[in-house]
Amino acid sequence: MSVSDDRFAHTALSHRRPPTLALIVALNANALFAATSPASAPSDLVLFPTVTVAATGYGTAPFDMPFATSVLSADTLDLRRPRTLPLALEELPGLMVQKTSSAQGAPYIRGFTGFRTLLLIDGIRLNNSVFREGPNQYWGTVDPLALSRLELVKGPASVLYGSDAVGGTVNAVSLTPTFSALPSASSTSPSSAPPATAHVSHRYASADDSHITRVAATGRLHDRLAGQIGLSQKNYHDLRAGRGTGSQPRTGYSESGLDASLAYRIGPHTRLTALAQDFTQDDAWRTHSTVYGSTWRGTRPGNDLQRSLDQSRRLFAVQLHADHLATPVDELHLSVSHQRQQEDQFRLRHDRRREDTGFAVATFGTFVQAQSPSPFGRWIYGGEIYRDRVDSTSIRYRADGSVNAIDIQGPVADDATYDLAGAYLENRLPRLGPVDLILGGRFNYAAADARRVRDPRSGATTRVTADWHALLASLRGVVRLDSAGRHNLFAGLSESFRAPNLSDLTRFDIAEGGQIETPAPGLEPEFFVTAEAGWRTRHERWSGTIAAFHTVIRNQIIRTPTGALVEGLAEVTKRNSGAGYVQGLELAGTFRLLPAWTLSTALTWMRGELDYFPSSSSASLLRAPLSRVMPLTGHVTLRWDAPTARTWLELAASAATRQDRLAPGDRVDTERIPTTGTPGYAVGKLRTGWRATAALTLTAALENLTDTDYRIHGSGLNEPGRNLILSAAYRY
Repeated sequence: MSVSDDRFAHTALSHRRPPTLALIVALNANALFAATSPASAPSDLVLFPTVTVAATGYGTAPFDMPFATSVLSADTLDLRRPRTLPLALEELPGLMVQKTSSAQGAPYIRGFTGFRTLLLIDGIRLNNSVFREGPNQYWGTVDPLALSRLELVKGPASVLYGSDAVGGTVNAVSLTPTFSALPSASSTSPSSAPPATAHVSHRYASADDSHITRVAATGRLHDRLAGQIGLSQKNYHDLRAGRGTGSQPRTGYSESGLDASLAYRIGPHTRLTALAQDFTQDDAWRTHSTVYGSTWRGTRPGNDLQRSLDQSRRLFAVQLHADHLATPVDELHLSVSHQRQQEDQFRLRHDRRREDTGFAVATFGTFVQAQSPSPFGRWIYGGEIYRDRVDSTSIRYRADGSVNAIDIQGPVADDATYDLAGAYLENRLPRLGPVDLILGGRFNYAAADARRVRDPRSGATTRVTADWHALLASLRGVVRLDSAGRHNLFAGLSESFRAPNLSDLTRFDIAEGGQIETPAPGLEPEFFVTAEAGWRTRHERWSGTIAAFHTVIRNQIIRTPTGALVEGLAEVTKRNSGAGYVQGLELAGTFRLLPAWTLSTALTWMRGELDYFPSSSSASLLRAPLSRVMPLTGHVTLRWDAPTARTWLELAASAATRQDRLAPGDRVDTERIPTTGTPGYAVGKLRTGWRATAALTLTAALENLTDTDYRIHGSGLNEPGRNLILSAAYRY
C-alpha cells in the first residue's frame, strides 16, 4: 500500500500493531460503524469489515487473519464523542471499563488492567515504569477527539511489544494530514476544494452538565507539506447517578488538549511525520477515598477530606514511514520520541494533615520495524529502546500548615532510571494448503536503578537496582474450511511477560482499601502462556464468531499484607505469588433482518483464580478468585438506516450479572466494592443521528432510559443516570 494512497494517510502510524496475536474480532455496534459512514447503511454485514487493516503488519483482511483486531474509525469516534479513551472501548466484548472516578477509568482486557495492558500512541509506549498496580488513570490523558482510529488487540502481544502486553494492546492512531484529501497549494482550478479545512464540534451531556468543544484545522502548506492542529476543551460538573444515589459530590473536573502534526511527502512511497501532543487534567478527585464517597449498597467511603490529582502529558515524535522500497527491505518504519508524564496529588487527611506528592517521568524512546519478503515467508522484524528518568517528591504538612517533613521519595523512588530494550522476529510462513502460520520470537531486557528509596522501617535512604531478561515465542494459525471463504478456524499459543517496574519495587503510597504500600526489592518477572481458539463464519445476511482463551499465570506480583502498621495504616508489600489462570468465552454476531435493519450482539463470560499469600511471612498459598474479573456481560443493538442514507436510529441494551467472586484485595476495598459483591444491572440506550447537510452532522442519545442506579464492578462511583447527550459537528 503506497503512502500516496488516502488509506495510508489514516493508518500509516498504526504500523506497529501485533501481527502475531490470534484473537477473535468481537465487534458490537461501535465497531459496526468502523467500515461505514455515520449516516449510511452498510452494504454488507461488517462483523468482519472488508477493509484491509494495517494493524496486521501484513495487510490482511480481518476474516483471513490468524488473529483478529477491532478497529474504531474516526467516523465512530466522531459519532459517539466519548468523554475518555477507555469509554470509547466500553461496549466491546472481553473488556470492562472500571472507573475509579469520572476522570480515572481503565479497561480490564481479558481479566487484566493497569500495567498488564499496553497503550501505544502511534506505536509509542504510553506505559512507563511508574504505572501502579490495578486500574490507573493514565489512559485518560490521551484525547480520543485527537485520534483517527483506535485498534484493540486482545491477548498477549509481548513478542512484538515486550513487557506489559499481557491482557491486551490498544494502539491510538493520531490525526494526521491526508494529502489526497487536500488540493495542491498551487492549484488554480475553480472546482478544486479550498487549500484548508476546519472542523468545529460541541457535545453536551445532562448527567454531569458537561460541555466538550473541539476546534481543528488541516491544510496543505506546500505541495509536499501538510499540517494539522486541534484544540479540545472539556468541562464536567458533578455526575448525577440513577434514582436513589443522585448527585455524586466532587466528581467534576476539567481538562484540555492541544495536538498538532506535520507530514512531509519525501516521495510517492516515503513520508516523514512530526507529532506534538499536550494534555492537562485539573482537580480530578478520587472521591471514594474521601468523606464525599458513596455508601451505596454498603460501601464505606474513606475519611480523607480531599484527595485530588492534576495530570499532564506531553509527547513529541518524529517518524519515517516507507513502503514499496526497491531493496530487500520493502517496508520500513522508524520513530524517535520524547514523552513527559507528570502527576501531582493533594491529600488532606481527616486530622487536617496535608500531603503534596507527585512525580515526573521523562521517557526517550526509539523503535525500528521492517518487512522483507523471501521464499521462506514474509519476515517482520525490529526492536526498540526506552529509557525513563523519574523524579518523585513528597512534602508533608502539620495541621497548622507548617512543614513536617520533606520525604526521601514521593509515590515511587526519586532520582531513578528504568530501561527497556528488545528485538523481535516474526515470519508469516508460505501457505500450506488451507493453513496460514505465523511464528515469532523475542528477546527482551529490563533494568531498574532507583537511587533514593525510603526504607519503611528505619526511614533511611536505600538504593534498589535490578535487571531481567526474557525469551518469548508465539505460534498462530488459521485454517480455511471451504473454498468460498465462508468459514475458518484459528488457534494459537503465545507467551507474554511483565518485568517488575519502579512502582512494584519502590512504591511508598496509599493503596486500595486505605492501606499503604511499601517498597519490595527482589521481585522477579511475571510470565503468562495463553492458548486460544475460535471459529468465524460470514454469509450474505449474517456473520458470527466465537472464541475461547485460557491464560496460565506464573509468578504474578501481588500486594500482600504484612500485619504491620506504617504511619497508622495497614501495610501491604509486593511478592511473587504462585500460579493462577484466567479463561473466557467471547461470542458476537451481526444479522441483517431487513435491508434497513441490522442486529448486533456480543456476549462475554470470564473466570479466573490466583494463589495469594495470606501474609508476607506465610509460606503457604491460598487459592482465591482473580481480582475484578468482569461478570457475564452482554450487549445488543438494533440499528435502522434510512433509505436516504442521511438518518440512522439505534436501540441498544447492556446487561451484566452480579459479581460476587471477590479476591482478598477486593474484600478489603469496601470504598469501591460492596461486601456482598457488585450487583448486576440492565440498561437501555436510544441513539440517533442526522446528516443535515454535507457539512453538518447532528446526533442525540438518551442513555440509561430507566434511570437505573448501578456501577461497573470495581468502580469508585456509580454510572450516569438518565442522560441526554446532544452533539453537533460542522466541517468547512
